[in-house]
Amino acid sequence: MDIRQLQYFISVAEHLSFTVAAKHHFIAQTAISQQIQAMEKKLGVQLFTRNRRSVQLTPAGTVFLKEAKVLVSIANDAIKKTQNAALDSIGSLKVGFLGLNEKYFLPKLIHTFRRKYPGIDLTFTQNTAETINEYLARGLIDLAFTESYDQMEQPADFEWEIISSHPICVTLHVDHPLANQTKIDLSALAKEPFVAIDSLEYHAAYERLVAFCARQGGFVPKIVSQHRTPETVLLMVEAQVGISLLPQFLSFSCNPNLRFIELTGEGDWVHSIFAWKKNNINPLIPLLWNELQNIQYNNGQLTNSASCPTI
Repeated sequence: MDIRQLQYFISVAEHLSFTVAAKHHFIAQTAISQQIQAMEKKLGVQLFTRNRRSVQLTPAGTVFLKEAKVLVSIANDAIKKTQNAALDSIGSLKVGFLGLNEKYFLPKLIHTFRRKYPGIDLTFTQNTAETINEYLARGLIDLAFTESYDQMEQPADFEWEIISSHPICVTLHVDHPLANQTKIDLSALAKEPFVAIDSLEYHAAYERLVAFCARQGGFVPKIVSQHRTPETVLLMVEAQVGISLLPQFLSFSCNPNLRFIELTGEGDWVHSIFAWKKNNINPLIPLLWNELQNIQYNNGQLTNSASCPTI
C-alpha cells in the first residue's frame, strides 16, 4: 500500500464519489476503483458500501480514513523536511488552524512573519478542533490555533494562551419572532427546531450543545438537521430551517438576514487559543506568538497582556 493509494482513498471518502475523486486525480474511474479494491483486499476489510446511487464509508472505512490522513501528513512532512534541508532553510513551523475566527488575524500574521523571517518554512493544516488537537498531541504540528470552551479541558501536556473570547449566541433569522430581543432566555427555545454542527465531525461541540440546553434550559434540543461546516449551519438558519447556538465571532462575516443574540444568565463562552505541547522545543513557536501579540484586529479581543510562551 503506497501514499498514492491512500490519497485516492481519502478523496473517495471525502467526496463519497468515485467519479469526483477520479476527476480530482485526473485518472479514469475504473483505475481508482481498482486501487480501492486492491486496498480492501490487502486490508481484508470492506472500506465502502456501494450501489448505483450512493457510496458510503463502512465503520472500518471511517476508522481507516482518520489514520490514512495521518499517514499522508507524515509522508508529506518528511518530503518537505528533505526539501528544506536541500534549500538550507533555517527552520520550519507546522501550524494547525480551524479557519473560522483566525481569518481576522492569520493572513496579516503570516504576511508579517514571512517578511520578518523569510528563511522559516511555514506549513498549514486546516481541520476540526478535535482533529487539530490530535495532530498536536501526536507531534504532527508544532502549534495550533484552536478553540476551548473550558480552559481546563485541554490536555495536561498542552500549553496555551487565550487570543480572544466570545459568547455563545442564539442565531436566528431576522424574521423570527425573537429576533428583536436584546437577550434571550435559553428556556424560551425549548420548542424551537435546532440546526447543529455534525455530531460525527464535531462530536465535542455537538455534545456540548445538547448538555448546555439540558443544564441551563431544562430541555433536550430538537435537532432537525446537522451539517459539516459552520457556514452551512448559518445557511440553514438563513433559510429558516431552524435556529442555532453559535459563537458570536461568526456574526462578523454573516449577512443582515441573521441575528446573533446573547443569552440571559450565566451563558457559555468559546475561547480562541494558541496552543502547543509542553515538550515541543521548537524555538520558532515563541517567535510566532510574539508576532501575534503585535497584531491588532478589529473583530475580536486580542489578549496583548498574555505572557510569551517559553520553550
